[in-house]
Amino acid sequence: MPLFVYCEDTNSLRTQNKVVVSKEESHHLLVLRAHEGACVVVFDGVGYVRQGILKWKSCNGYVQFTKSVERYKISPPYVSLVQVLPNEPATFESVLKKACELGVHTIYPVLGERTEPKRWTQNVWHCKRERFQRIRVDACKQAKNPILPALSGEVHTLNNLPWKSFDQCFYGSLLPSNSMPKVTIDAKAKSIICVVGPEGGFSPEEEKLLAMHAQPMRLSPYVLRVETATVSALACLRNL
Repeated sequence: MPLFVYCEDTNSLRTQNKVVVSKEESHHLLVLRAHEGACVVVFDGVGYVRQGILKWKSCNGYVQFTKSVERYKISPPYVSLVQVLPNEPATFESVLKKACELGVHTIYPVLGERTEPKRWTQNVWHCKRERFQRIRVDACKQAKNPILPALSGEVHTLNNLPWKSFDQCFYGSLLPSNSMPKVTIDAKAKSIICVVGPEGGFSPEEEKLLAMHAQPMRLSPYVLRVETATVSALACLRNL
C-alpha cells in the first residue's frame, strides 16, 4: 500500500512533474525507512491526490509523479462534529484523530457549561492551532483520508452555532432510549451535525437548548467516555 505524504503546495501538486517534500514529512519518511523508489501518494488535504515515486537528495525527499492528478470528493451527506470541549486538551486531540479517521467534514469546538473556560481561552486555542493541524494531517495519513476536516477558527457556544445551515442535527443523550425516536437520515439531507458532550454530559439547560434544534441519540446503555461517544455517534451516522 502506498505511503501518504502531505503537501500544502496544491499548485505544484496539480501542475508540476515533481514536488519537494517538507522537512517534517521527509523526517517522517526517514523514520519509516521509506526507500528510494517507494510508491507514495501526495495529497493536499482538500481532495487533490497524485501518485509518484520517492526520491532522496541527502536527507531531503521529493516525489517524482508517475500519474496524473486526481480529485477525490466526499459524497453527501456531509457529517460535521460539534464537540463540547473537554477539560483535558489531550482528550480533544484524541477526538480530532478519530474525526479524521471517520471522514468528518467540519469540526466545531464549543464551550459548554461544564467546560472550564480558563483552559480554552481564544489565546490558548490559537496557540494550539499548529499542533491541531499536525494531528489532523497525521491522522489523515494513517487513515489514507485525502481530505482534512475543517476546524472552525472560532470557539463557539451552543447558542451561536449555525443550526439553520444544517439539514439535520443530532446530539448524544443519556435519556432512556425508549423515549427517543428512531434515528434516520433524510434522503434529501446534504449536511448533518452531531453534538457530543463533555465529561459529565450536558447540563439540564443545554439539554433544553439542544432539544429545540436537534434530535437526541442514545449511543449506549452505558455512560461513555468523550472519545468513545464521538466514535459511536459518528460511526452510527456514517452508516445509516
